[in-house]
Amino acid sequence: MLLNLWRIGTEKDAYEAPDYYMEDLTELLNMPELTKEDYYFLFMQTGLSEGIIKELLQDGEKEKIYDIQERFFKEPSFSCERNSPVSWEEWINKTEDRIIFAGLEDGDILITPCSHTFGWRNGHAAIVTDAQNGETLESVVMGEKSSMQSLEKWEEYPCVMVFRLKGVSPEIRKKVAMTAGKRLLGIEYGITEGIFSKKYDEKTVIKTNCSHLVWQAYRFFGYDLDGDGGLIVTPKDITESPLLEPIQVVGVTLF
Repeated sequence: MLLNLWRIGTEKDAYEAPDYYMEDLTELLNMPELTKEDYYFLFMQTGLSEGIIKELLQDGEKEKIYDIQERFFKEPSFSCERNSPVSWEEWINKTEDRIIFAGLEDGDILITPCSHTFGWRNGHAAIVTDAQNGETLESVVMGEKSSMQSLEKWEEYPCVMVFRLKGVSPEIRKKVAMTAGKRLLGIEYGITEGIFSKKYDEKTVIKTNCSHLVWQAYRFFGYDLDGDGGLIVTPKDITESPLLEPIQVVGVTLF
């Protein structure tokens, strides 16, 4: 499965609506047992992974699945706003269009294609450091140091993806998030990490950017999330890492 997020050569809107119809999930969600095919169908209808669907059903949150499905198919109204002298982001215009997250855990990775710099839709990335309290760690824009941000900001992007490290316990992912909060907070923004400076530094990180911060957090623990292994790491590179799996997607083309 491919997540086609970036378009080449232009700054078209990042949001892409599903090109198929929303289906009634009532009968399927009331079944005592679901097959892999059922979970795939639910993913295409809600953007939620098998694990998250199971968790919501076990917790008696079936209505939340319906709400997420409705948002998955609803095209939000959004505007493009400048967030630095050279970059822009898209934001929703109405609170009812906010993204509904489900099953987030510490260490999860948030990525949106809704950030662009002139002709390059570079996107933005963050790591969840405290899922319970809705806290993320991010390197946002040039001229600012990496900082703790609120998950509420991510609810206001037209489209977002959530990725999780495959086959690793929640305890390890939580440790990655905690270490990131200690070692990667308050770092100066830099756009050339890997070109004019070390891509990976085990001891001291002098500068970072949104995707480099996420990559560095996991690289401390031996996980290289750079999908193409290049000199630099971009949000798109992280989406292509075979070590990750999408657990929720909203507003992006799935194939």
